[in-house]
Amino acid sequence: MNYTIGIIVTSLQAGGAERSAADLSMFFGRQGHDVIIFTDLSRDILYDFKGKLVDFSYSLNNLDGKISSKDAMEKKIGELKVLKEQYQIDIAISFMQFANYLNIMSKEHEKVILTTHNVTSEYKKCCKTIDWSEHTFKNLYQFADLITFPSEYCKRDWIEHYGDKNHITRTIYNPVHSMVVKGSNKKENIIIAIGRMHSIKRQWHIIRVFKMVKKKCPDSKLIILGEGKLRNRLEKLVLEFGLAGDVEMPGSVANVQDYLGKAKVFTLTSHLEAMPCAVLEAFSAGVPVVACDCPGGIREELNILSYQKNITIPMQGEGGILVPNIKEFYTGHFTDEEKLMANEIIRLLRDDKLRCEMAKEACKRAEYFSLGRIGKAWMEEISELVAKQIKETLELDLEKRKSIKALETKKINIEMYICYYQLLDKWMVLHENKRSAARYFEERGIRSIIIYGMGKMTHHLLEDIKGSGICIVCAIDRRAFNMVKDFPVITGEEDIPEADCIVITPVYDAEKIKEKLEGKTSISIVSLSEVIEQSGI
Repeated sequence: MNYTIGIIVTSLQAGGAERSAADLSMFFGRQGHDVIIFTDLSRDILYDFKGKLVDFSYSLNNLDGKISSKDAMEKKIGELKVLKEQYQIDIAISFMQFANYLNIMSKEHEKVILTTHNVTSEYKKCCKTIDWSEHTFKNLYQFADLITFPSEYCKRDWIEHYGDKNHITRTIYNPVHSMVVKGSNKKENIIIAIGRMHSIKRQWHIIRVFKMVKKKCPDSKLIILGEGKLRNRLEKLVLEFGLAGDVEMPGSVANVQDYLGKAKVFTLTSHLEAMPCAVLEAFSAGVPVVACDCPGGIREELNILSYQKNITIPMQGEGGILVPNIKEFYTGHFTDEEKLMANEIIRLLRDDKLRCEMAKEACKRAEYFSLGRIGKAWMEEISELVAKQIKETLELDLEKRKSIKALETKKINIEMYICYYQLLDKWMVLHENKRSAARYFEERGIRSIIIYGMGKMTHHLLEDIKGSGICIVCAIDRRAFNMVKDFPVITGEEDIPEADCIVITPVYDAEKIKEKLEGKTSISIVSLSEVIEQSGI
C-alpha cells in the first residue's frame, strides 16, 4: 500500500537530523510513496532529496509588532494544518523539536511521528520555549502515534525524564549517508574532524590533542570541517600552539568525501552526541574513529556494549576506539584524557596494519546503518501504525489548549528585577567615581576567579575588569555545552578547579547558590553585589 508521507523539517542544508530527513525522503520515494517535504525554501537546499518541496517558514518573527507570540504560534500551526489537508497527508514525520511541536499541534486524522535527535534532558536545561516545556514532553507528545530516537541512550533518557504512557517510543538509528571515496591505504598522516564549530563539539580539545600528536608524528596534519561561532577561538588556539601550517579549517564543504578519502583517523570530542552522523560517514569511507566516551549513542555506533558508566581506559570497538570522556581544562596543561586520545591517534597513525584492519571493520559496521536497513525499520513501524485505530482526539485537544494558553502567561520575577536594579544603580555610582569592580579583587590580592552564571551581569563584569590582569579560570553554568567563550564553561557537576574566589552573578539567588557551592569547594565565595558595594568603599 502506498502512502502520502509528509516530512516536516526546517531545512535541507545542514545537520544530521536534516540529512536523515533528506535520505529518508529518497527511500520512501523509491518505495513508491508520495513524499511531500514542508521546508523553508528561502534557505538553500544542499542535500539530495526525493519528493515535492512545499514552502513553509518556521519563523515566528513579529515584523509589524502587533502579533503576540500566542497569535503567531496559532497562525503557524494553522498554516501547517491547512497544508496537511491540502496534500492529504497520511503520515506526518517531523524532525527536531520545533517541527515536532507544530506537527503534534496540527494533528487531526493523520498519523503523527515525532523524531528527536538529541539527549533531550540535557538540551532542555538551556531551552525554555514552549516546544521544550515539561508539559509538551510529558503530556502533549504522548498523543503522537510514534516518537523515535536515534539511539537507545536517547530513548532511555526520554523515558526516565518524561515517560511513555502509551508505549509509543522506538529507537530507529540514523541512516548512514555513504561516502564514496577515491582513497587508498597509502595515505598521509591526516586526522579529520567534522561538525559545526560550536562549544558542544569542543574542537579545542582536538587542537590540543593534535599538539601532542604532532610531537610524535611530525608529518601529521589536522583538518576540521564545519563552520560556526567557535571559529575565532579555534584559530586563536592554532596560532598559540604554533600549528598554523598544520591545521586546515576550510569551513562547510560539499565534497566531504574527498577529505575523508585523504584521512587516516577521524576524531570526535563532543560534550554529548545523540548519534553522530559524522562517525557513520567516516565508517562508510573506511576511516577508523577515535572518540571520547560522551553521553549519547557513540558506544552503540562502535558496538561497545559495556555497562560501565565512565570508562577509565581506552576500549576498542568495531571500527573505532573509545577513550574516557574529556574533562574541561583550566590551565595550559594537557588533561589525562587528552593524553590518552593523543596516544590512540598516534598508535593508528604509526601502525598501518592495525589501521587497515579497523578500516575494514568500519566499512562493515557502516552496513548495519545502511539506508536500506534503516528504511525497512521505518516501513515496519509505519505499517503497524496504519493498522491501528485512530486515537481519541478530545484529550489531545485539551492538551493543545493548555499548551497555547501557556504562551499567554508571562511570569515576572519581581524580586530578581529589584536586585538587578539595585546592583546596576550601585555599579553606575562606582563608575561615576572612576572606579571599577577590579578594585575589590586587587585590594584583596585575588588574581584568579571563577564566575557563577553566564547572564548579562557576567558580561558587564567581564567588561569592567578587562585589562586588569585578573584571570578567569572558568565559569559555572548548567547550560555549559551551549556556551562559546574564551575560557572553559562547566556545568558544576564536575570537580570545581582551584581559584582565589568564586563570584556569584545571579545576585537575587546568591545565598542558595552559595550554600550549594560550599558543599563542593572550600574556595572563598562572594556575591557580585558585595564586589560592587565594597569596590566603592
